[in-house]
Amino acid sequence: MRHPKFPWPFSVRRSPRARNVRLIVSAEGLTVVVPRKFCVGRELEPILESRRDWIEKAVAKVGARVRQIEETKGLPATIDLPALGEKWSVVVAPLARDRLVMEEGRIVLTSDFRESEALSALRHWLLFRGRLRLPPLLHSAAQHHSFQVANVAVREQKSRWGSCSSKGNISLNSRLLFLPPRLVSHVLLHELCHLREMNHSRAFHALLEHLDPEAKRHAQELKRAWSMVPGWALQARSR
Repeated sequence: MRHPKFPWPFSVRRSPRARNVRLIVSAEGLTVVVPRKFCVGRELEPILESRRDWIEKAVAKVGARVRQIEETKGLPATIDLPALGEKWSVVVAPLARDRLVMEEGRIVLTSDFRESEALSALRHWLLFRGRLRLPPLLHSAAQHHSFQVANVAVREQKSRWGSCSSKGNISLNSRLLFLPPRLVSHVLLHELCHLREMNHSRAFHALLEHLDPEAKRHAQELKRAWSMVPGWALQARSR
C-alpha cells in the first residue's frame, strides 16, 4: 500500500487483540498493526504523519542492516571478538567425523559444507561462544556491584543488546562479542540497573551513571554499534 504523502510503502494488519496502533519496521517494510474497528481511511494518516521522523529513521536503519548483510555474505577468513580479546581464523578442510572443530584459535569447517551450511554453523558457534563467556562477565559485574541475578540467557535478539524481565531474568545478545569491552560493560550494567529500576526514569539513569560515569557517551556509541557486527552474523540462524 502507498500513500501520496509518504515515501515508503506499508501494509496494514488488523489484530483482534490490538488495543493501540503499532508500527513495525522490518526488512519486508513497514507494517501497521491496528485494532479490529480502526478506520484506516480516516485515522491512519495523522498517525503516520506524527511518527514520520521515527519511521524514516527506522526504515533507514533496517535498510543499512540489510545492505550490511548483503555486502558481507561470504564465509569470513577471520572472526574478531573484541569483547573477549579473541581472534579466530576460519579454515575449510576435510573432517572425518565432526563438521566443525575448534583448535588453537582456529575454527575448522568440513569441506563438504555448502556455503549456507558453513555460515549457519558459524552462527551456531557464535551463540555457543556467547553462552559460554557472557554469563560469567555478567555475574562478575553483578557480584562487584552487589546485584542479585536470577537467570541469564544468551540469545540472538534482532534489535536489542540485552533485556531484563520483572522476575530478574537477564537476556544478552550473542553479538555483543563483536563489541569492545567498554560497550559490553555498559550493556551489562544497564541490564543490572533494571533489577532495581524497571524503567528508564531519572533514578535509573542516576544509578547507571554512578556505575558507569561514561554512560551517556557509551549509549551514543551503542546506537552505531550494529555496524561492528559482520553481515554473516546478522542473518537468521538455521534451527
